[in-house]
Amino acid sequence: MSPDVREQSFVNHAHRPMLAVVAYFFGVAGTIFLVGNWLRGWNTLQPGVISLAFAVLVLASISRVYITALQNRIIRLEMRVRLMDLLPKDQHPKISQLTTPQLVGLRFASDPELPALVDRAIVEHLSRDDIKRAIKNWVADWERT
Repeated sequence: MSPDVREQSFVNHAHRPMLAVVAYFFGVAGTIFLVGNWLRGWNTLQPGVISLAFAVLVLASISRVYITALQNRIIRLEMRVRLMDLLPKDQHPKISQLTTPQLVGLRFASDPELPALVDRAIVEHLSRDDIKRAIKNWVADWERT
């Protein structure tokens, strides 16, 4: 697993999703425009629709980023457990040398070829796609988003 180069502490650990605030702002503004158009007869239908559409687009992009990040965390955990079972005990320290993209690529390797691919990934600094191309017996993952 690659260590994050940013340091985290009590002061900076909180997650502040700024794009969610932006989406919330546009959602509220769009609702005000549309309600004003409907109840007060304001000429704000177009800005209201545009604001709501922008809010939906921002929220959709946020959700995609969050889904992928969560899935990568799950794959990291799954692969660490799988590698602990498949690698000899003396090779367990190698698991921490693998980056998240490498673990994601190794996810598709069959159990028999996984130990050799781990060695190659570390020594040759293989990318996720390089690892996927090197897999001989592909293990399908139909649940990946």
